[in-house]
Amino acid sequence: MRSKPLLGPAQLGVALVLLFASSIAAQSTESTGPVHLGYDPAAPRDGHFHVGEIGERLFSAEERIKCNCGCGFDVHTCQFQMQCGVSPSWTQRIMQSLEAGQSVEAIEAGFVADYGLTVLMAPPPEGFNLVGYFLPALAIVSVGLLLGLLVRGGPSRERVASGTEVSAADEERLRDALRKLDEAEGPDW
Repeated sequence: MRSKPLLGPAQLGVALVLLFASSIAAQSTESTGPVHLGYDPAAPRDGHFHVGEIGERLFSAEERIKCNCGCGFDVHTCQFQMQCGVSPSWTQRIMQSLEAGQSVEAIEAGFVADYGLTVLMAPPPEGFNLVGYFLPALAIVSVGLLLGLLVRGGPSRERVASGTEVSAADEERLRDALRKLDEAEGPDW
């Protein structure tokens, strides 16, 4: 005689997920204090603060400059997601410049002078770069207009749909040919 299990597969899965989540939460609270489920700019991490005027300007500069470690993220995201060796030194450089009184634009210009325009998360809206800013909007509008014309049935619809009447003899031949095709391809029962 087989005994009935206490938990079904669904309940067992939920129990395992809850157990795993609670163990992670317990480890997090032991080592770092309260668990932050979202971004908390006031929470320090390795001496990195984003509070106050300098903190806001630091965050603004960090998200405008792309880390050159190859990740493709901005300096702030790379530092906390990828934990590379480049972004912390760049954050220190930005912080020192901000404390010296430089503006975010001046810091950005300094990075561009050292590393070129590829260090920017978004290219400046000038010259050929304007194509990248306007082309997506132009493409969306163009596709919308084309779809509108197709749905509305533009002026060429009547010309494409025009044709001659099918005679009764041609219609009968077509039905006969389709019936023979169905019989030939039908199941052999």
